[in-house]
Amino acid sequence: MHDEPGRLDRRKIKIAARGAQERRRHARVPLQLHGRFWSEANGEHACRLIDISPGGARILARLSMREGTRIVLMITSIGRIEGQIVRQDGDEMSVRFNAPLRKRDKLADAITWRFNKDRLGLDEDRTAPRKPGRGRARILLADGVVIQANVVDVSVTGAAFECLERPRVGESLRVGEMSGRVARILDNGFAVVFDPPEASASGHEAA
Repeated sequence: MHDEPGRLDRRKIKIAARGAQERRRHARVPLQLHGRFWSEANGEHACRLIDISPGGARILARLSMREGTRIVLMITSIGRIEGQIVRQDGDEMSVRFNAPLRKRDKLADAITWRFNKDRLGLDEDRTAPRKPGRGRARILLADGVVIQANVVDVSVTGAAFECLERPRVGESLRVGEMSGRVARILDNGFAVVFDPPEASASGHEAA
């Protein structure tokens, strides 16, 4: 029995759409952006992005890293991404991201928007990926209290917030998908250090 023409057309459309989505997830675009990365053995260091896709990136960094080293990468206007070093050639390192498909789709949106922003003269708006160090954050404390704060600064390992509330040093909290603790009190707010990727992931699964 043959498929009906309409059903066959819909099937072809679905297959084509799935193929386009897969190409989008792996499309690599050149982006010359500054950033930072962190590893347990080497701490936090500056880097510069060469190109990026939702599956990985190439970065420049004056640091020798072993293949397989896990890192957390923070790229300006792209965001925070976990991955591992798969190859190094001089100062150039190739990173493979560790992210589920939903995260890769969001990353594809951020990369596409950032890649086209300068080329098309786009302005920042609420639908665009926020730059680190800008915007408002919703902070959930361990006792259930919610704090709305201005983001003053953010790095791979922590962030600083401006607000009137003063939580206790060492108090656990959540900022979006990230968990962490209050590291110190500032004149105009407080600073947070994020949990390592393993602890953050396990805490999210437990929740």
